[in-house]
Amino acid sequence: MKSNDLLTVESKGIARVEPEEAHGTPRALFGLWAAVNVEFATITTGAIATGVFGLSARDAILAIVLANLIGCTLLALFSTYGVEYGLPQMIQCQEWFGKPGNRFLSFLNFLSGFSWFAVNTVIGSYALHATIGVAIDPAIVALTVVQVFIALIGHDFIVAAERWFFYFLIAVFAILTVLSWLNITHAPLPNPKSLAEVGGASGAFLLTVSIMLSWLGGWIMYSSDYTRYLCYRDNRPQMKRRVFINTFLGAFISCVWLECLGAFIGATVQLNSPSDLFTAWIPAWFRPLLIIAVIIGTVSPNILNIYSASLSALATGIRLKQYQAALLTGAVGLALALFGHDNFYKHYELLLFFLGYVIFPRVPVMIIGHFWPRRARWPGLAVGHLGFAAWLIGVVCSVPFFNQYPLFVGPFARAWPQCGDISFFVGAAATTLAYLALTAPRHAAAHAELPSSASPTYE
Repeated sequence: MKSNDLLTVESKGIARVEPEEAHGTPRALFGLWAAVNVEFATITTGAIATGVFGLSARDAILAIVLANLIGCTLLALFSTYGVEYGLPQMIQCQEWFGKPGNRFLSFLNFLSGFSWFAVNTVIGSYALHATIGVAIDPAIVALTVVQVFIALIGHDFIVAAERWFFYFLIAVFAILTVLSWLNITHAPLPNPKSLAEVGGASGAFLLTVSIMLSWLGGWIMYSSDYTRYLCYRDNRPQMKRRVFINTFLGAFISCVWLECLGAFIGATVQLNSPSDLFTAWIPAWFRPLLIIAVIIGTVSPNILNIYSASLSALATGIRLKQYQAALLTGAVGLALALFGHDNFYKHYELLLFFLGYVIFPRVPVMIIGHFWPRRARWPGLAVGHLGFAAWLIGVVCSVPFFNQYPLFVGPFARAWPQCGDISFFVGAAATTLAYLALTAPRHAAAHAELPSSASPTYE
């Protein structure tokens, strides 16, 4: 693709990509998903396991690997849907959750997108403040301008930018990893005081799994947005296999690497804000490279957050052009970042859990509806409305298991804190049972063709 094409503002909106419009290769997905996770926010997330919950190094690594095996598999699976349908993730979901229900879920996805944008921007701003003394608010504004510019241009420029970011970020964070191993004298040990606050080792372990799953949860709901242009007419089974492998490996390797690094660093500092992770042993010669990496590592995931949030905004029925929705997302995220950067870790932890609560009960409906199409058991009811009802049942059933101290602790979590927060798993299980009870197998109509109503005419 020519460089001048890359700078052409995308106007596809949420319409279906036809096979004659397909372009790109699955190989680019490895670099894309690696680049968006090789960043300071991933280290920050891993640091919660030891610096906040008090896990030992061994338990933190086990929790991180387990969570990423589950999360990256789902990310890779839903990425293949883009090849099959040629639609953004939230437009596909209209078939499974109904039009009104999907508009509400799309709004939640829009909320997720600009919230993650704010989180990453705050983390990058704290890092710039710690390294070169830039005030937090001006840093937030400057980073926002750069990120919104790239995102509003659209898909092809984002994929190209992530390819450029990939090599630099890998090199800098590899050096940071080596420096960490040279300066951290021993692996993190269990912190009895921190563990006691979250129900002991088992509670901390399950909380860590939930945190890491929630980190990937936002990406899962974006996955097809970056594969819909791979809907070539020929060899789709092979294309989907390559999409799955490249997506899984790019996300799994980068997340496990940086989260484990964060877990080792997090236990060595008093963790109150992201800037605390910039420890005294980072040498002066490396700081300029690290500053650049922090800036790029903030921009890299946020251009995806803005882009996908803008598509989710369009899926709610908001009648805007795609670039206008990107500007709206950036403006809302900027306001959230400016007013919410104090007491960062508590706000961040609450956000991660909230997004997981509403995301993971969707997963069973999206899997069952795709592979084993369903129909309503009672005439006159739309199967999409039943999918939304099943999601709602899953969320409600998970409430007693919420462990959001001090905001809300459900009765089960209060009585058995050693179980951590298992609401993601309870919600997904309840949704599965409800959806299977409310619907029956549909033997006609191929699932690979969504109805035309799933591809609205507005942009």
